[in-house]
Amino acid sequence: MFTVRKVVPALCLAVSMSALAVLASAAADVTPPPAEGPGGHHWHGHHHGGFFGLLHKLNLTDAQKTQVKSILAAQKSQFQALRTSSQTNREALASTPPTETAAYAALIATAQKNAATRIQLTSETWTNIYQNVLTQTQRDAIPGLVAAAKAQREQRMEEWKAEHPSSGQ
Repeated sequence: MFTVRKVVPALCLAVSMSALAVLASAAADVTPPPAEGPGGHHWHGHHHGGFFGLLHKLNLTDAQKTQVKSILAAQKSQFQALRTSSQTNREALASTPPTETAAYAALIATAQKNAATRIQLTSETWTNIYQNVLTQTQRDAIPGLVAAAKAQREQRMEEWKAEHPSSGQ
C-alpha cells in the first residue's frame, strides 16, 4: 500500500532528477554550473552554498551584484506565489489518503506542476545571470570552482566515514 510517507519522498527524488535534466537541456548553447542540491545551510538570510556561494567566489563587482539583486527581485513574487501554492498542496496531500484516488491524483499533479514551475523559474533566473551578468573570465572559472567544491565535499565525507565507521555501508 502506498502511503504519503512513501510517495512524497519518491516524488521529491523524481522531481530532483527531472530538475537536473531540465537544467541540462535548458542550457543548449551555454554551459552554466551544474545544480548542487538545495544550496547548503542558510544562516540569517545568507546563502553560503550552491550558486550563491559560487557567485561569492567569483568576486562580483558592485555593478554585477546590483544586477543579480535586480534579477532576483524581479522573480521574487513568482517564487513567493509558488512557495505558497506548494505549501498549501503539501498540507492537503498530508491530509488526503491515497485511497481517495481522484483527489490524491489531483494533488500529485499539482505538486508536479509546482516542481516543474520552480525548475523553470530557477533555470531562467540562473541562465539570465550567467549570460547577462558574468564576464567570460568569470564563466571560465566556474568549472574549476565546482570541481574544487566537489572535491572538498568528497574529502569531508571520507573524513566523516573514517570518524563513524559503523555508519558506513
